[in-house]
Amino acid sequence: MKIKRFTAGSMQAGLKTISETLGPDAVILSNRRLANGLEIVAGVEEIDYERYLESKPAEQADAAQATDIIKADAALAGQPLDGDTMKHLFEAMADKNSQIFAPHQGASQQADTVSRQERVEPSFERSKPASRSNVVAHRAPQKVEFDADYQPNGAQPDYAEYEDYLEPEPEQGLVSSDISLLRQEIDGLKGMLKAQAEQLEDPAGPTQFSPQYERLESRLSALGFSSRLTKRLLSQFDKEEPIETNWRKTLFRLSSSISTPLYEPMANGGVFALTGPTGAGKSTTIAKLAALAVRDHGIDSVALISLDWHQVGGQEILSSVSEILGIEFHALSEKDSLSEALVKLSGKRLVLIDTSGSRVAVNHWNKLMKKPSLSNRIRKLLVLPSNMNQGSVNQFVDLHEQKDFAAVILSKLDESMSFGSVIEPVLKYGWPVWFCTTGQNIPKDIEKADSKALIGYLVEALKKDAAPLATAG
Repeated sequence: MKIKRFTAGSMQAGLKTISETLGPDAVILSNRRLANGLEIVAGVEEIDYERYLESKPAEQADAAQATDIIKADAALAGQPLDGDTMKHLFEAMADKNSQIFAPHQGASQQADTVSRQERVEPSFERSKPASRSNVVAHRAPQKVEFDADYQPNGAQPDYAEYEDYLEPEPEQGLVSSDISLLRQEIDGLKGMLKAQAEQLEDPAGPTQFSPQYERLESRLSALGFSSRLTKRLLSQFDKEEPIETNWRKTLFRLSSSISTPLYEPMANGGVFALTGPTGAGKSTTIAKLAALAVRDHGIDSVALISLDWHQVGGQEILSSVSEILGIEFHALSEKDSLSEALVKLSGKRLVLIDTSGSRVAVNHWNKLMKKPSLSNRIRKLLVLPSNMNQGSVNQFVDLHEQKDFAAVILSKLDESMSFGSVIEPVLKYGWPVWFCTTGQNIPKDIEKADSKALIGYLVEALKKDAAPLATAG
């Protein structure tokens, strides 16, 4: 292999010089940053190089062989490669690299798949709501642009697995110095590819070196938002404006992306099933909603159903609540029919169904929702406690085969001020937020959600910050 070292003001200029000097079959072996640009080591097989020289005019071929160290013209640093040249160069290099690393092609493809999955982020596309007669009007959220297939806690690639490839078996004709050089070149190539991938995923911009930007980034992180969502929310950061102005715009953008109802979302009644992790406060929330409905429409208009037979004593709370309110209550077991119970309660204005948050219970619920007679009638509400971390939220949501929740109820806001980790999945799936609960008092500690008030409640956690904080208004 013929190996040459190049210096260039930029990677584009270096690639162009390598292509002109060694031909389209050249392979980049390593690179490192210099004070005045980049040093790139490239190589090409002798037979490919000779073929390339034969295809060039004689004077150009002589000039290409004149020196082993070629410096790119500084003027090339600002000249992009044309599309055809770039395409041809990378296709040729890809073919050459595939030959060199053929023994590890499977592992490389697997690592590439992981890498591409990590670079994908949430689209936050709003899923179309199911066609229903009692659709609730919401404030139209201003969409925050996120990439598709977001995985909030996506695993980082384990580059340690490539260590096995750094000890190739010696081949005939290779001495220890050749193996050492090859190992160094592979290390350099791996580092270059990793650095370029990271740069494509998270390109550095001048705003990221701004103290104001870093402070806003720190604030959003303290509220529980991931670094990826934080960067999206700060995508309109203006370093020429005061920090309070940028903060206010960020909060406004966040609150505008959360959909909340314009009026009482359960005013028209219906059948609602509340699902959520164990300990989310589903039973207490149902009690609050039932008490409000009794106050507004009377005891004959409301009924409760409990499917929480998995948990010992899980149905006792709603049994006691129904006795106090004087409303009808049905405690079902696994053998009982939910469809028959709903038929008996068809005259009720509002029916609230309590479910269990265990994995077994959710699997049973998935089977029930495969029946059109139930899925077309029941609207699912997801109860998310504000003190739950994002990973646990994602695990519970993934248990549901259908994630078509009509809305979200944020519970226990009084127990955690930094609940950005719960807001983030709401933004990802485009679920509206109907209610917020802030305590155990029935029915006092529940209110219709308002996006501006919700974000204002969220930033209360930053009141101890010495700098003044703007609000979303």
